Amino acid sequence: MNGTNKKTALPSGKVIYEEPLSVNTLLFKVDLTSMKLRSNTNAEWSDIRIEGNQIIQDNKFNETGFRAQVRGVMPLNPPGPATVHNWYKSKTEYQVIKGEGVCTEIDSSAFDEASK
Repeated sequence: MNGTNKKTALPSGKVIYEEPLSVNTLLFKVDLTSMKLRSNTNAEWSDIRIEGNQIIQDNKFNETGFRAQVRGVMPLNPPGPATVHNWYKSKTEYQVIKGEGVCTEIDSSAFDEASK
């Protein structure tokens, strides 16, 4: 997945860092029965929805002093394009991560091995 990762200081707007987002592999396990997914790096399941031929994860967080939106789109029937557009905001910083890549299907044993 290629894109950008940018963090800005608030309220000044000064860029703390901006770097290319280059992630070679993200692995997800999708449970269409319960409409959830999880990544190999995070055991927490997230809600998803299906729109057409796309799986959409669109989680919003609003806690004291912190807000975020984590949004990812991938094909229901890989292969196909995948995108992420996440933002995180505290009282002092704002971070945006955007990326595009290609989603391919893997054997479930590959996910299980990567999740150890």
